[in-house]
Amino acid sequence: MRRRKDGTHLDASLTISPIRDAAGRVIGASKVARDITERRQAERALSEQARLLDLSNDAIFVRDGGDHVTYWNKAATELYGFTREEAMGRVTHELLQTEFPTQLGMINEQLRRDERWSGELVHTRKDGTKVIVVSRWVLDRKADGKALRILETNSDITHQKRTEKALRESEERFRAIVETTPECVKLVSVAGTLLHMNSPGLTMVGARSAEEVVGKSVYDLIAPEDRDRFKAFNESICRGGQGSLQFEIVGLDGKRRHMETHAAPLRNPDETLVHLAITADISERKHAEELLRTSEERFRALVTASSDVVYRMSPDWSEMRELDGRGFIADTGKPTRDWLNQYIHPDDQPLILRTIREAVRTKSVFEHEHHVRRMDGTLGWMYSRAVPLLNISGEILEWFGAASDVTARKEAEDNFRKLARTLDAEVRARTRELEEQSNRVRQLSRRLLRSQDEERRHIARELHDSVGQTLTVLDINLELFMQEAGYKSSDVPSKIEEIQKTVQQLHREIRTTSYLLHPPLLDESGLYSAISLYLQGLRERSGLEVRFEISEQFGRLPSELELVIFRLVQESLTNIHRHSESKTASIRIDRESNQIALDIRDQGKGMSSERMAEIQSGRSGVGIAGMRERLRQFEGTMNIESDSSGTRIFATIPLPKSASPEDQSNTEPSRVSVQSVMNTVLIVRVPSAEDHDLARGG
Repeated sequence: MRRRKDGTHLDASLTISPIRDAAGRVIGASKVARDITERRQAERALSEQARLLDLSNDAIFVRDGGDHVTYWNKAATELYGFTREEAMGRVTHELLQTEFPTQLGMINEQLRRDERWSGELVHTRKDGTKVIVVSRWVLDRKADGKALRILETNSDITHQKRTEKALRESEERFRAIVETTPECVKLVSVAGTLLHMNSPGLTMVGARSAEEVVGKSVYDLIAPEDRDRFKAFNESICRGGQGSLQFEIVGLDGKRRHMETHAAPLRNPDETLVHLAITADISERKHAEELLRTSEERFRALVTASSDVVYRMSPDWSEMRELDGRGFIADTGKPTRDWLNQYIHPDDQPLILRTIREAVRTKSVFEHEHHVRRMDGTLGWMYSRAVPLLNISGEILEWFGAASDVTARKEAEDNFRKLARTLDAEVRARTRELEEQSNRVRQLSRRLLRSQDEERRHIARELHDSVGQTLTVLDINLELFMQEAGYKSSDVPSKIEEIQKTVQQLHREIRTTSYLLHPPLLDESGLYSAISLYLQGLRERSGLEVRFEISEQFGRLPSELELVIFRLVQESLTNIHRHSESKTASIRIDRESNQIALDIRDQGKGMSSERMAEIQSGRSGVGIAGMRERLRQFEGTMNIESDSSGTRIFATIPLPKSASPEDQSNTEPSRVSVQSVMNTVLIVRVPSAEDHDLARGG
């Protein structure tokens, strides 16, 4: 530093250079002094500016025309984590991985045009985290107008942005809650102007859109009788109070609703208070309360008018809280714990306590019928029923019950039981008498059927042995007489021949009648031969096709049982001919280990429902009744099925223990082939009415 002549100081730089001769030897020195005062002042000013920029809270750096960093302040290091040495000479957009709101070319174009630009950028710190900044760029040009450098100042607004986002999300959630809540949410000014109302609220007041009510007086929606109360309530809320109110509104559609509102003040940015309220439509609740009140009044009236006993018990029945005895038992106006001994007979107490414990355990209805001490000291009967009243947690609050005097009914039941026992004894005695009479009737019926069969057998034998032989002798005598008369006159033989044919016809009819009365083969050879011969006889006189099937190992049965089966077959075929109009029929007889099964079918028109009802009720004709009676003697059963496709008779007869299929002492003769008959279709002539009467035993 040097001092000028005028006394001021200056900064100078001194340069000393050696002076050499021709031989290169130093022979002296030259001194040159330069005034660098202005440069020093500029450097000091620049250093002062850098010190001031380092004091800034904003990140400041300078970029040259190629976007390389030429200056980097302390705040930039603190914000981004890069030191001045790490940042100097680097391209800022590459260093900070800048995310621009628009294309960088458009930003630079605006910067060249306006010499400044500002906007929000996203930078990446050295540690990889993101930071949002408000960036301001200023362009400093040279004197020739070419760009010299760009001053960039970045203010960190990351926290502000996050706060704004959180606030925005909170407001969106609040709006969503307000719009989705089923209650009405509204804002009302101190003057009563409706500032806001959500969608459920608009529905409640009958508005199709917010424009119909928002900005207008809310008092117009309040029912006239509640308007002054609501106005005073609104003003108190806008003065800082809070509370609730019930009132009625008259909607735009003219419909009245009962509302309940809960309100609190809400402070605006300008410090004014408005009325914020959540209002629910409680019309249904009020209606339910009214119904409940009416129901309670009716219940109290019913209890007063009823003759039943009404009582209330503690949850565990240890205490009777109330009892209205209605004159039947003594009333109690205060709780009592001695109710069990006071009202219940000792014999009934254990069972009542067990019933109570079970009802308390299961929280179910208590029901019991028991003795009770009446007001006059006598014992009566009471039917008691109680239900548990539960709280919201399902715990029993108390029991409410009612009891009826059933003394008269119990006495009537006791008398009825006594009468029933007497009647039962009389009925049993009468039943025994009827059973004895029924047994006697069955025995008589059995004897009658047996006598009828014996008489048929006797008549058949007499017709066959006596009348048949007489007709045979008569036929032979006519033959001899015709031979002798033939020599004397030509007319006599022809007349005798006609008489002879008549005698032969009579002989055949007597033989048929004898067989129908009682088939002799049934006693001699058994069911197979008797039924086969019977069908062969029918084949000569009818067009009915009958298929007869019987097992080869069928064997013999007791004679009475064989006769029953034969009569069943005979009666069934008679009914098929007379009523079914069927051209075919089938008979199948099976011998099982413990029973005989008889199956007879036709393909006729079937029986009407009325006829089937008569048969099922036992009001059938003599033939079916006789069949059932014959089966009853052997404990057999018979079922009849019939429809449009035909009729089926199915009978089963238990085998006597003495009957055995191995007993072949009276089996068919060896010359008779059972298998040859099993699948043979027999064609028989329809018998006359007289034949069927005889065949049915009539």
